[in-house]
Amino acid sequence: MCGQCGLILPGPGPVGHLLTEMEAAMIHRGPDSTGFALYHQPTTDDSVIVRARLGEADGAEQRLSALVDASRGLGAQLLSEPELLGSAEQAGVFGRLTVRYTCPTSVLLAAIERVPGVYVHSMGRRLEIIKDVGDAHQVAARHAIGNFIGTHGLAHSRLATESVVNVEYSHPFWARPFLDVAIAHNGQLTNYYKMRRLIGQRGLAFLTYNDSELISVYIAEQLSQGVSLEDALARSIGELDGVFTYLLSTGEGIGCATDRLAIKPICVTEHRGMIAMATEEQALRHIIDEEIDTFLPLEGTATVWPAAVPAQAA
Repeated sequence: MCGQCGLILPGPGPVGHLLTEMEAAMIHRGPDSTGFALYHQPTTDDSVIVRARLGEADGAEQRLSALVDASRGLGAQLLSEPELLGSAEQAGVFGRLTVRYTCPTSVLLAAIERVPGVYVHSMGRRLEIIKDVGDAHQVAARHAIGNFIGTHGLAHSRLATESVVNVEYSHPFWARPFLDVAIAHNGQLTNYYKMRRLIGQRGLAFLTYNDSELISVYIAEQLSQGVSLEDALARSIGELDGVFTYLLSTGEGIGCATDRLAIKPICVTEHRGMIAMATEEQALRHIIDEEIDTFLPLEGTATVWPAAVPAQAA
């Protein structure tokens, strides 16, 4: 039901605008909410960008201030002024914080989310997840997605079928607490609760009960242990039960895995140094005005496309 897409540019470019147009072409698949996982050059090699929902507008400034205090209490150094970002009335207000931080991300995450009403949507050196209620153009206008310059990213339009209509349950999901890993997913896991218990026994936690978030953490944990993205994706095909096609992004690229039946579609094109993938071919043709060749990944396969990684900032 949902519509997902991914995009890798040959160099930094208007990834936010292009992903918005791709998702807008699939509005019929997900009117509830739209989200973006966008990647750009890091501020410094030890910077962390925090994106969080701060709840209702009333008291949001105080919660943002408490978030800053919690970060500073762990020795984090502010690299820019914290930002309050508007939203639709029903979704509340969002905040953005950039800090220099070298200790475990899980410690910073726990400190921030001890502030009542704060829900972290992403933490990354290159990654920013922006998701909100509304269609692609509404969310993009509200959060200036069209101005985002980056190398690659994911987008997703959601139609809630198994869980609540809630911004935290919208895609993409961050693989908490691992930096720079995000997922967009179309499908359903039938062994979700078993996998959740196994992962929880290893000390990892989740913000939601959405199976897509579980996949992201499952993959990110393997990456943290030195497993390659391609191997981790391939392993998921055997260990995850259900029907699924998901896009998993890191700071270095985007991977795709399909279940052994490949019931959920994904269409891919490689064109003039750009790699684009989407649930429907029309989304690809929405941003490319030339004739293109497309292909569908085979059932039970894992594919990885590397991104153009810019040099670290000084």
